[in-house]
Amino acid sequence: MKKIFSFIAIISFSLMSYATDWSSIEWLADGAGDGAYANKYKVEKAFGQNVINIQKPGFAAAPGIYTNFPAGISSCSLDAAGYVIDGAGMILYLSAFTAKETAVSVEAGGVTYDFKVFYADGTGDISDDPGDEPGDEPQHGDLTPATFYGRDVKPVAGSDVTFDWSITRNADATLTFEISWTGDIPGVVPQVSIDGVYTTLPMQGTLARFTTKETYTDGSKPAIFFLIAYTGNAARIDVDYTVGASNTKPGGSAIDNINAPAKTRKVIENGQILILKNGIRYNALGTEIR
Repeated sequence: MKKIFSFIAIISFSLMSYATDWSSIEWLADGAGDGAYANKYKVEKAFGQNVINIQKPGFAAAPGIYTNFPAGISSCSLDAAGYVIDGAGMILYLSAFTAKETAVSVEAGGVTYDFKVFYADGTGDISDDPGDEPGDEPQHGDLTPATFYGRDVKPVAGSDVTFDWSITRNADATLTFEISWTGDIPGVVPQVSIDGVYTTLPMQGTLARFTTKETYTDGSKPAIFFLIAYTGNAARIDVDYTVGASNTKPGGSAIDNINAPAKTRKVIENGQILILKNGIRYNALGTEIR
């Protein structure tokens, strides 16, 4: 099977709206101001985004926050004077940040990355919006979140690789897809096909995921499979699931990760919302962080 590299659907990685716990995020290192910018800026990064430090590379006219993405950048929500793009990397000029907290949206490779920047000397207050107010929920029938888990073993580049996947129907009736694998896969490009439309999934290490903007009702079942393209070939992972259903996670049990039960708590590590339960960390989809 040949590789398929289709960048069709624009997807976003803001699963839910949470107030940011900035105390759990480290200050950006100052690589341009000789200490003038130390302990001034923080970034709550999006999944798949890489944030380096404050610097002034040759392509930038002034110091700024250097960040990059898995694919070439096509747009940014800041004013045009507030950033400069260099392929898949960019500088967000420090002059663009005057508020205590600024929301930024970047499109790269057909994916929309939403993240926040904190400026210690900025004006205004930090948002404490916990999300949508009661009564604002979209009406899509049963809104109970549920996750369907699966596991498959496929030969990849001469070795058997174990793939763990999940399909979560979120409270707003969108679907979140996640797939992880064991070991290194040469030239890996994880994708998902939904009714014949292929989307490349942003990665962090050996984990990839995305959330649809489309909504799905309980019991629906679009034609879905994962395709893991790699150097010279590709592996297809077929899935069997029902939207709105849940099952037992391979090697463990499914947890209600949206409405976390008592004795669990949400934490933020490296800009990612995690759920800590009995000393074990889970991501927002209920997958254990190993």
